[in-house]
Amino acid sequence: MDKKYVSIFLIAWLLLFAQFPVQGQERVTSFETTIIPLEIQVILNKQALALGQMVFIPILNDSVQIDRLRFYLSDISVSNSLENQENMGERFLLIDLENPSSLKRQLSLRKDQTWDSIHFQLGVDSTTQMKGAQAGDLDPMHGMYWSWRSGYINFKCEGSSPICPARKNEFVFHIGGFQTPFNTIQSVTLPLRADTIVIQIDLTPLFTDVKVKQNYQVMSPSAKAVNFANQLPSLFRSIP
Repeated sequence: MDKKYVSIFLIAWLLLFAQFPVQGQERVTSFETTIIPLEIQVILNKQALALGQMVFIPILNDSVQIDRLRFYLSDISVSNSLENQENMGERFLLIDLENPSSLKRQLSLRKDQTWDSIHFQLGVDSTTQMKGAQAGDLDPMHGMYWSWRSGYINFKCEGSSPICPARKNEFVFHIGGFQTPFNTIQSVTLPLRADTIVIQIDLTPLFTDVKVKQNYQVMSPSAKAVNFANQLPSLFRSIP
């Protein structure tokens, strides 16, 4: 048979075959989507956190000043009783109080569904960590990357308090670690009540007398970092 006719026959066969899904696979269907605003709020002692400002904490009978707060939210998804849907935006969001624009993001969600829960990871997953430094919100220029061995810092909080016994009364919490037994990534699930998603993090429970006086420095993957990370999901809540 002439090669020309063989080629025409193969192309026609492939076009016909492409119209039918392969056994065991489902045809991908596109859905209409809508953009939902996502807002992050940070509070300390029931008021919006302002970096560099002393805030009196009754449980401490003293004040706390936070000078830097950064953390990663990753793999955001929403769910209902029928299915889950991954966020169609960026996988990793760096929330940085020094950059107000990082507190307001957008999610692209299916328009034909009603969602009742939002899920996310606090930190960077181990598979991504193994790839080393990356770009975008994961760029080391943001000050959230230790090294290829230790990986990314999932949560960073720095400040001072008169009751802290460290030099200049400073506390430093750099919480990270992705290898066993010091994997610090945390999963968070919150109810979803409105078309605008507001996630609030209340830092007040982090500052108790014992924690500030004794555990005022966590700066590497460790058992202390894991214990600190385990407390973080309880600080998050969604609000109407």
